[in-house]
Amino acid sequence: MNKAYISSLRRESRKLVREWGLLQLNQSLRGQIPSHCHALIEIGQTPGITVTALSRLLLLSPSAMSRIIDSLEERKLIKAMEGMDKREKSLEITQIGLEEIKKIDTFSNPRIIGALDYLTDEEQKLILEAIAKYADALEKSRLQRDSIKIHTLSTSRAIRQQVVHMIETVQVDEFSIPITPDINACIFKAEEDFSYNNRCHFWYATDEAGVIVGSVGLKRIKEGCGEVKKFFVHKNYRGKGIAHKLMKKMVQAARKNKFEYLYLGTVPLLRVALSFYTKAGFESISKKDLPKEFELCPLDSVFFKGRVKKIEAYFS
Repeated sequence: MNKAYISSLRRESRKLVREWGLLQLNQSLRGQIPSHCHALIEIGQTPGITVTALSRLLLLSPSAMSRIIDSLEERKLIKAMEGMDKREKSLEITQIGLEEIKKIDTFSNPRIIGALDYLTDEEQKLILEAIAKYADALEKSRLQRDSIKIHTLSTSRAIRQQVVHMIETVQVDEFSIPITPDINACIFKAEEDFSYNNRCHFWYATDEAGVIVGSVGLKRIKEGCGEVKKFFVHKNYRGKGIAHKLMKKMVQAARKNKFEYLYLGTVPLLRVALSFYTKAGFESISKKDLPKEFELCPLDSVFFKGRVKKIEAYFS
């Protein structure tokens, strides 16, 4: 994706938020923050909606949703009642809440109507269709991200073969890296390279169909030091948070195993990965600065070192 396009889209979206007046909304409505307004509007449009359903609709955690509900109840804008499931509350708007929604409409509608005066009927239709399509695409992208699961490598040889196939797809098919037959053999002998403290420290990611789309391993090289190995994400799944999930899982394990530093080796061709490591808190080092216990891969020529606390802070 073109970076200039993404930057422009974000810039125009920020302008849209500003011009809709969302940043000033809480100043006009007794200090209510936008999430309170959204919750109130959805309760008004869906009488009897449950707290759980509202939490999912607004993409908020149950604890955050509970705080919002408590605030709206305290202001007597809504009432929470016991539903068919006694463990779940259903929500209803009150007359005071309806009056608050009218205030929101009075605040927002003039901005929207005023802008429509500058557009033809056809332009208005195109804008509505474009916004609807983009919102739908955002939802699909989120659902795909949420469907990604991280698994610990099992003893199944079939699973290990699938992991190796995914890695070689990146190495050979995408970047034409001249791999050797045994370059990914460590995955088949994970009991030697990634198993310590009664756990396997190699993970892989799957999509909603169970297809393996990413991997990462954590090898113990000496007391207090680990090595990041086989960190790959299939090209069709980059930019969807998979690398973040895998690295977060790995660095949490590094902390639990009392590793203070992490090392890794890679190749210059993997430019996106190099940028990712730098942003995550790794620093480039020379080969001579690697621990003597570090097992060199003949293809690697770029090396990194990172402090676990710094890296974990980035992924927290």
